[in-house]
Amino acid sequence: MKNSSLPAVGYMLASTLLFALVNVCLKKLPDIPAGEIILFRSAISLLLTLAMLRGVRCAPWGHAPQRADLVWRGIMGTAALVLGFLTIKQLPLAPAVTLQYLGPVFTAVAGIWLLGQPVRGWQWLFFGISLGGVAVAQGVSGLGWAGVALGLGAAAASGLSYVFNSRVGQKEHPLVVIFYFQLVTLPVAGAWTAFDWHAPQGLEWAWLAAVGLLTQAALWCVTQSYQRGKQAAGIAALDYLGLVYAAAFGYWFFDERIKPLAYGGMALVLLGVALNAWYAARHRPAEAAK
Repeated sequence: MKNSSLPAVGYMLASTLLFALVNVCLKKLPDIPAGEIILFRSAISLLLTLAMLRGVRCAPWGHAPQRADLVWRGIMGTAALVLGFLTIKQLPLAPAVTLQYLGPVFTAVAGIWLLGQPVRGWQWLFFGISLGGVAVAQGVSGLGWAGVALGLGAAAASGLSYVFNSRVGQKEHPLVVIFYFQLVTLPVAGAWTAFDWHAPQGLEWAWLAAVGLLTQAALWCVTQSYQRGKQAAGIAALDYLGLVYAAAFGYWFFDERIKPLAYGGMALVLLGVALNAWYAARHRPAEAAK
């Protein structure tokens, strides 16, 4: 499988859109506890993953040298999922997603030690521009500390999960990575649901099914992206584009109004993303020639 940058970027853009649609489905389930949504989502994804692994005749457990990273990917992914769902259930869509888009910063910092991938000085500046945009967009939303803490925790766990995903690289089939993620998530969600259950009614079943199916597609795309991409920090920065989806979907589907200053913050986010992608593209040929 060719390790080119174009497929990695395309997969990340697709995953960002799919995860944004998952968030819309979550907001359509206000009466279903977060743990219950995660349980349905994980069960659907696990069944689909096992069927797909059987179809490609791939063992789900992977190779022994990668199993520790696979388990850690599952643990961090589960933490990010739980905290992210709680954030979205508590806050308006755009501010909730904005907080979680601090994840690439954690990916970049952790990647220095866990992946040996240096982040150049200019890239830190570009991340700073994006983070400044997040701060502006967040500052005008007037959120409480509890919601902010949940969002920051989700971002940290998400960033670390992507680092472990990159450590596995193309040594394992993408479905194996997804299998470990669901293997960790399912028992956690099952234990949580035992104390907090609401029987789904009517269209809630359809929204729950959509969460599982869209999540499976999104996980496939994001796993492909980090396995194909050479720079975890550069790929992770593209995830910031989900902020635009969150703002648009929140306005269209839930009538969530955004103050004008917040649009300026989102523009800064996109500027930082664009500059980082441009800079990484310029330096990749030089690094490959070494």
